[in-house]
Amino acid sequence: MKHTLAELMNKSAKTLPPQRAGRSAFRLLLPLFLEMAERGHTASSMADFLVQEKEVAPERRLSACRSIRNLLARHAS
Repeated sequence: MKHTLAELMNKSAKTLPPQRAGRSAFRLLLPLFLEMAERGHTASSMADFLVQEKEVAPERRLSACRSIRNLLARHAS
């Protein structure tokens, strides 16, 4: 190898764009979703709420529902 591991690490830190912090685009809304789930809402009703608030396009409702369901499953207590 031409470069040491430390040199490659330094170069990659400068050249690569920052990676996404979370796996879900809805991660920032997790506290809202957890509160809504506690009050008895389903992922489907949460997606409906996002469509109503124009945060999600109506044709992306099903995808949003799946994303919310997966996000809640990853953070289930």
